[in-house]
Amino acid sequence: MVIPSYTAAADRPVSLTLIVRASLLITAIATFFQPAEAVLSVNATPEYIHSCRKADVQFNSCIKETFNHLRPYLINGIEELTVPPIEPLVIPKMQMENGHGAVRVRAILSNMTIHGASNYTVLNVRSDMNKYRIDLGLFIPHIEATGNYDVNGNVLLLPVRSRGEFWASFENVTALAKLYGVEVNKEGVKFMKTERLGIGFKLEKSDFKIKDAINMQNVIGEAMNVFLNENSAEIIEEMKPAASQAIGKHFKNFLNNAFLQIPLKVWLKDSE
Repeated sequence: MVIPSYTAAADRPVSLTLIVRASLLITAIATFFQPAEAVLSVNATPEYIHSCRKADVQFNSCIKETFNHLRPYLINGIEELTVPPIEPLVIPKMQMENGHGAVRVRAILSNMTIHGASNYTVLNVRSDMNKYRIDLGLFIPHIEATGNYDVNGNVLLLPVRSRGEFWASFENVTALAKLYGVEVNKEGVKFMKTERLGIGFKLEKSDFKIKDAINMQNVIGEAMNVFLNENSAEIIEEMKPAASQAIGKHFKNFLNNAFLQIPLKVWLKDSE
């Protein structure tokens, strides 16, 4: 899988509400983990875990199967890990900020409901478990999202303020998540913790509509809808770095809430 370039394009037109869209793309790919207290026993392997061995010559294929095996359980949620169902995926709030270049804005997304995230497929895996490195290539055929947005900032020195409701649809989304982990020891039990998470994405088609509560009853709201759809590819490309950074930060926390409950020996059988 080829990771999209993050080269800036400052000479392209930018719409602040597209930050909302760029942020949503990767949150839809990510599985949504909530904090939990329970820690699984090292002596049992739950049915939702497909375990692997580092010594397996087909280890990457095994890890791929582990994530694909997990999918139907995520749809309904995993009670003992307090992981809620991901269909639909519900995200109460997420914040994103871009403070560089001609576009300097702060965006808050809230009350988000995302359909289609459970239909993910892990396409390929590259890993080095001696260094706790895992790269995952994923594909989602269709994502649809609704929620509220609040954007405040400046574009080309002009103040922009927009708040209201949004609807977004994305087709054929591909992404690569690069996980950098470390081993941690809790009361003699070893776990993997995510130290850093890098994310890249691309998509084939997108649609985006807003209902602007500030600029209502004038032509601004409709003009923004037209602009978003006609310039979606260019705008999303420009906003990728800021969107990926924000989503990576959130997804890192989500992963750790799960990883730090599952001992290494449960899913990596020949770990010491």
